[in-house]
Amino acid sequence: MAQEPLKPAYVIWGEDRATIDRALVRLAARVEREGGMAPERLRAEESPPEDVVAACEALSFAGTRLVLVEGADAWKADAVGALLDYLGGPNPGTCLALVAAGQLTPKLHAAIAVLGGDLRYGPDPKAKGRERTQWLVEHFRQEVQRAGGSASPAVARAVVERVVVDRPDARRGGIATMELAREAEKLAAYADGEAITPEMVEALVPPHPDAKTYELADAIVRADAARAYDLLQDLATGEDPTAPIVIQVQLTNRFRSLALAQGIGPDPSPDAVSAVTGVKGFPARILAEQARAVPPGAAQRAVARLAALELDLRVSELARLGRSRDDGERLVLEAAVRDLLGLMRGRPVPAGREA
Repeated sequence: MAQEPLKPAYVIWGEDRATIDRALVRLAARVEREGGMAPERLRAEESPPEDVVAACEALSFAGTRLVLVEGADAWKADAVGALLDYLGGPNPGTCLALVAAGQLTPKLHAAIAVLGGDLRYGPDPKAKGRERTQWLVEHFRQEVQRAGGSASPAVARAVVERVVVDRPDARRGGIATMELAREAEKLAAYADGEAITPEMVEALVPPHPDAKTYELADAIVRADAARAYDLLQDLATGEDPTAPIVIQVQLTNRFRSLALAQGIGPDPSPDAVSAVTGVKGFPARILAEQARAVPPGAAQRAVARLAALELDLRVSELARLGRSRDDGERLVLEAAVRDLLGLMRGRPVPAGREA
């Protein structure tokens, strides 16, 4: 059966970066197989929509031109007018593929969907926690199968629980799906044709030590109190609870990087953030976004409040309240998180709580 003709434009998006990469390889191979050119690759952060339109409208004397634009969800709604105009009458000699972790601006996404090229690889961004976890479980099982192995739903869920750091920047970067794909390949190779067992998972898949604390930091930056307190409860319970002083250290590291990013100025670029923090790639972009989003100076005040938390945990009598030392430490940690949430909302820390 003959393949349907290529669409004039695609949006290829979602968290499942490994599958997106495979789709892009297939698309490029098809264009070249049908007599077209090797893809012209652009990045949205470096190429405004007008440049993309110019690339799409350029004459081709060697078959179909494939224009691939990475990170297309970085464009703002007020910047894509030229691209919307182009999609109203696209060049028949060009195939445009916009690649993104998240949805494009609504009008741009809709314009491409009308042309029939809306391809999502990953869970629905609006999925609830249980639905999202189920998708990740099935994703892991499919990656194991791709690697020549097999895993039960229960085993797959155990891997997801050990590996996934389910915070917003991890979602946008496709980190969870890539880490699960790597673990799937490793476990399938170790199992050597046998079904993966819980014992193999226990032996070969280390639990992510900072997963919940990363999520906690992001919840605080978003001023999402409900999520922050849920995560504090998770960190305090289970077979291996995280000590409050460990949480304090990890939060301090995160907010210190955020403070450095805010110190650059009101609109830091990812490159500038990388230069002052040492954080590279997608995490630098997230830090830049967060530095713009929180009130000016809030991150530095958060670092000061976390320094006061360290003193409370080490020497304050408050940390000795409750039936056990752990009860008191959890109490002062919760008080600090409450103050950090206030800072992210633009409220000052009450007197006496900054170092």
